[in-house]
Amino acid sequence: MAILRKILLALLSGFIILLVNWKYQNFDYTLGLEDAFFKKIFLIKDKVYSPQPKNKPHLVYINTGKDLALVEDSIEYGNIAVSDRTKICEFLKFINNVNGKPLYTVLDIQFYYPYTIDLKVDSVMQTELDRNSNIIIPILKNGNGDYVKPLYNTNYGYSDYRTFGTAVNKFRIMNRQQVKSIPIILHEKINGAKYEDNMLFPTCNDSLCLSAIWPSYFIKDGDLPKSTAADDVEAIATRKVRTNRNGIPTEYYNLGELLFDMEASPEHYVSAFMNKILFVGNFDEDVHVTPIGKVTGPVILSDIYLSLLNGQHMVNIWMIVIVLLVFSALSYVAWFHKMPEIRWNFKFLFSSYLTKFMKGYISYFGAMFGLSLLVLILFNVQVALFLPSLIFTGIEYVKEKKYKDFTK
Repeated sequence: MAILRKILLALLSGFIILLVNWKYQNFDYTLGLEDAFFKKIFLIKDKVYSPQPKNKPHLVYINTGKDLALVEDSIEYGNIAVSDRTKICEFLKFINNVNGKPLYTVLDIQFYYPYTIDLKVDSVMQTELDRNSNIIIPILKNGNGDYVKPLYNTNYGYSDYRTFGTAVNKFRIMNRQQVKSIPIILHEKINGAKYEDNMLFPTCNDSLCLSAIWPSYFIKDGDLPKSTAADDVEAIATRKVRTNRNGIPTEYYNLGELLFDMEASPEHYVSAFMNKILFVGNFDEDVHVTPIGKVTGPVILSDIYLSLLNGQHMVNIWMIVIVLLVFSALSYVAWFHKMPEIRWNFKFLFSSYLTKFMKGYISYFGAMFGLSLLVLILFNVQVALFLPSLIFTGIEYVKEKKYKDFTK
């Protein structure tokens, strides 16, 4: 009976830790050590083990960074650089009038200030947005954490890269609010996915999924064919499509050169963007630090969408079983045995009680590291490591009354 009670306690502890870790995993909170660790994991995954995406939509990236204009805001901020909306309007008019329309267009641009250079442009922009239901723009939060609607009425989605360190890490694809994330909207509108954002058990297509993910970077800015203006026009005219190392067909253009060629050779564009997904944004200034280096905002959004499209947010029942068994086994060790400690000596840096804690923590972290690699290889899902390791070490620490060392 004694061994049975121990097993039941271990299973109960493993289940509770699994729930705690599930809650943590589904928020965009990360620990500093975790961020640094996953940076190395992503580099290894990128160089050594890089699962190929099964679904490879045709993506077109259009840079507005070279087409900016100054808008005067007399209330608060002075002169503000915004995208040249005359050119964006011209581009929207084109894709609205051709027969071969894009699957979806993401205007990853902030539209919160009137285009005071020519106020008529804003009414034209609204007219073009009204004509196309397959366009989405980002919505932002104010200082109180409430979403504030942009200048135009159209489809909105959030792209909040909330970070707790120096880099973009986990992305909250669902946040239990009425406004959905741009990647979720793309997955629903283009691929017919169905999401339910429940507090504990979010689902995608009626199957359990994660609310926050560490996305895979199937596309990096280095994969995009940055070119000179002359090369850009030539690529447009020849409709040259490039595939990156993951076999994803991509195109990249500067908005100004694209419009120039549209006017010169409109016949090239009758079906130029048919069945493609367009990401329009500022590739020169909208840059974020990620675990793999600097990546622009439109590319991050497309990578998150690709991660959803390839099921990296889906939770397999066998993954839960494996994680529960490992958590229960580590709980059993923490309660009734002792994790083998590493032999490194940290006394020259820390006190004796803190050294003992660190040795146990690193040992449990090693086990969690193995579990994370196993889940990554089998299910292509990242598992949080540091919080469970801390809990297991805490159990062992309290069980052996090491906390008494604090009073010595």
